[in-house]
Amino acid sequence: MARKPRRAPPEKPANTKKSIKNILSLLRGYKLKLTLTVICGIISTVFSVISPLLIGFATTAIFDGITSGNMNIEYIVNLLMVVVILYVISAVFSYLQSYLLLDITTDISYNLRMDLIEKITHLSMGDLDVKTRGDILSRITNDVDSLQSGIVQTFNQLLTGVITIVGVSVMMLSINLWMTLATIVLVPIAFFIIIKVTKFSQDYYLKQLEYRGRLNGQIEESFTGHEIIRSFNQEEESMMIFEEENENWYEHEWKSKFFSSLSSPLIHFISNLQYVIISVLGAVLVLQSAISVGDILAFIQYSKNFTTPIEQITRVMNMIQTAMAASERIFEFLEIDIEENPSSEQINEIAEEISFENVNFGYNEDEMIIKDLSFKVKKGEKVAIVGETGAGKTTIVKLLMRFYDLNSGEIKIDGVNINRYDKNSVRSLVGMVLQDTWLFNDTIFNNIRYGKLDATEEEVIAASKEAHADNFIMQSAEGYGMVLNEDTDNISHGQKQLLTIARTILSNKQILVLDEATSSVDTRTEKIIQKAMDKLMKNRTSFIIAHRLSTVRDADKIIVIDDGHIIEQGNHDELMEQKGYYYNTLNSQSSDDIA
Repeated sequence: MARKPRRAPPEKPANTKKSIKNILSLLRGYKLKLTLTVICGIISTVFSVISPLLIGFATTAIFDGITSGNMNIEYIVNLLMVVVILYVISAVFSYLQSYLLLDITTDISYNLRMDLIEKITHLSMGDLDVKTRGDILSRITNDVDSLQSGIVQTFNQLLTGVITIVGVSVMMLSINLWMTLATIVLVPIAFFIIIKVTKFSQDYYLKQLEYRGRLNGQIEESFTGHEIIRSFNQEEESMMIFEEENENWYEHEWKSKFFSSLSSPLIHFISNLQYVIISVLGAVLVLQSAISVGDILAFIQYSKNFTTPIEQITRVMNMIQTAMAASERIFEFLEIDIEENPSSEQINEIAEEISFENVNFGYNEDEMIIKDLSFKVKKGEKVAIVGETGAGKTTIVKLLMRFYDLNSGEIKIDGVNINRYDKNSVRSLVGMVLQDTWLFNDTIFNNIRYGKLDATEEEVIAASKEAHADNFIMQSAEGYGMVLNEDTDNISHGQKQLLTIARTILSNKQILVLDEATSSVDTRTEKIIQKAMDKLMKNRTSFIIAHRLSTVRDADKIIVIDDGHIIEQGNHDELMEQKGYYYNTLNSQSSDDIA
């Protein structure tokens, strides 16, 4: 059966006021730099606004000189030199404005990414489960970049635009009142268009960012599952899902930018209409000798400066709206409550035992995974948890590590409920070797030392030898300096397991969790890993989760789980005498191995 594309995210209207409030909260910590930015913007704009008036004076002087035959060259040259100086000063302060603004926004982006990563590391497992990795990555990278670009464009255009409009209005009023009124009267219409278009298109901007995050997740799946896709000949199916997600992104991106761009031609039309009005009215005033030719030239330049900021704002509205939508997604993630850790009481060791007492738990309240579970594990005991897939074996360990809170019941260490302890201190007691190994793109040495970051080279090598990993490591030309690639597929699965065991040995934890650690390797490698794990488990309290029952024969206690209940428990000999689930399953697996 073909896998259906993911369902579209539920419609959620954009909250423009909240987005603006969020962006302002980010800028609040940069008051001094923002003040300097505003000052630079004012100086740059004022000097550029004064210049057309001086050019108008020079034009009038040239016109009068031609008509009278008495050209004042020195006056004209001085005016033009002043204009050049003003434009140079304006350019310098414009550069300083851009420099300060980029410094602010780059720092904001840096801090936001730090905050987002910090949030991820402190979220509960339940909150992380409801977000796809692609969507989270999109918020950290694309959305933060969109926010930075939007702040730069917004600040540049709005700051410069407002100052320009105010300054130009003053200068136009100094030239002629009626021509100024004819220019300004069209401004409310322009801003009415911008507000209406922005309000209509904002929802599309938020949706297109959500679809971009979903598409990133699908692309990540295609890369990580490339071999599976090819082996099952599902390339067309994968492309179908990609096209579905890509089409959703395309549709909302196209609509958001289309509706946002409607304001630009409308504002351009208003600007051209202003030119017509100014030209006709100016010609009439010149004929009446109420205004000079130079003033007309200056006024036309000012009218252009008056409408240009409005046109520029409409052209960058798509970036501004994307920034607001991005800020909404970023802050939505940052506002998720971090994992509660109300206690600061530390636990440093196990003195006697770990006990599960009438534990009930479900990822959903309506569906319990663990049901009235009770058992005890003495310090140093090796306990195996076996059962069918989905019986709740791994969930038991997650509850011990306090990744999830119980619905009811208690888990105790030495008679004390683990909820009384700091979560990190409980987790610091536990070392894990899982079926799905986690190694990162770095040297083998650093991957092993991840279990104890201050470990010496001798300690790392000693742990590797105990884990039987030193032999294959030294067969490589780079030895411990060998770099594992991004997918860590330049070593075998068994070798990965040996590295994770070495890492766990180095960490020297009191409680060990071995979750299907040998289920994906061949028999010879399994024996090597088993020897390594036997050394690892010596004198440590160990939880072994396994399907292959032959690997748990020597466990001190074997607990058989079915549908969240304990149906059998005891050592190997006791369970064989009961001739129940364990007995039947072990015989069945032995027959399969012989066959």
